Amino acid sequence: MHTLGELAKIIDAKLVGDESINIAGAASLGLASSDQLSYIVSVKHKQNLLTSKAGVVILNEDLLNDCPTNALVVNDDVYLAFAKISHYFKKQTTLSDGVHSSAIVNNAKIGSNCNIGQNVIIGSNCTVSHNVIIEDDVVIGDNAYLHPNVTILQGCSIGDNVVISSGAVIGSEGFGNARDKQGCWHTIAHLGNVVIGDNVTVGANTTIDRGTLEDTQVHNGVRLDNLIHIAHNVTIGQDTAIAANTGIAGSTVLGKRCMIGGMVGIVGHLNICDDVIVNAKSTVDKDIKTPGMYTGIMPLMPHKQWQNVGLWLVKLDKIIKYLNIKLKNLKD
Repeated sequence: MHTLGELAKIIDAKLVGDESINIAGAASLGLASSDQLSYIVSVKHKQNLLTSKAGVVILNEDLLNDCPTNALVVNDDVYLAFAKISHYFKKQTTLSDGVHSSAIVNNAKIGSNCNIGQNVIIGSNCTVSHNVIIEDDVVIGDNAYLHPNVTILQGCSIGDNVVISSGAVIGSEGFGNARDKQGCWHTIAHLGNVVIGDNVTVGANTTIDRGTLEDTQVHNGVRLDNLIHIAHNVTIGQDTAIAANTGIAGSTVLGKRCMIGGMVGIVGHLNICDDVIVNAKSTVDKDIKTPGMYTGIMPLMPHKQWQNVGLWLVKLDKIIKYLNIKLKNLKD
């Protein structure tokens, strides 16, 4: 826990408010409470700022008059300021050898060389195979099966009847970085967790990153193949199936009952509706609002060339229609 006065010094910010207020953590503008810090990087989130209940908000001077609470005003990049301050709210995990005395293991089978941290709860009839690592504050439901060499990092939640195959990592640090004026990267501490629902399978060597502030979510009945990467703050809807080597960038939301083929790339901050099928090797770079089957495969080329090709591709139907009319007129 840190006072506002302490936080202001960390990021060299001007404090507008009560320097003695204690801040215990961080959350997004819409969900932050009075003992949490948040930030705003763009005026497009102004409405969330106006109604925020955060204890303090990091912002630039131009949004100060719209802030209903304490403020940390920075002259430089707000995102960079948050990157620096985020590490002060990251919990440290204990290094456990064997099963920590505070762990609750309900009639579970625990293999050799497992490390289980503090305040872990493992449900009934679970199997935790050899060399599994479960960090502090993890909750695992009933009838889970963790194959050898699975890693579940601190604070994550696993539902009932979940199967996680060898080499999978649940709750790894997300890929969030902010750049300073010298071009150097500053890693953002990811303070959210991963929440996996019931009846989910996670394939071998699949990685699910924890959320930046809120949780990455995998809903009930999801099927994940091997070698999938799910980035921070992604939500995977109920009964969606994803094939191997697919990568989903941060903050994208997939709907229910979707089927994603192998080696698909889905860019960040998208919304994909229910009942969408994406064929293998496709790239999804915009929202999908209508159920159906989608394919998007193009050869690699210089970006400027791609911009020109893409411009014509989206007009092909109109060009063909025009040529058909011309051809008909010639025949007539």
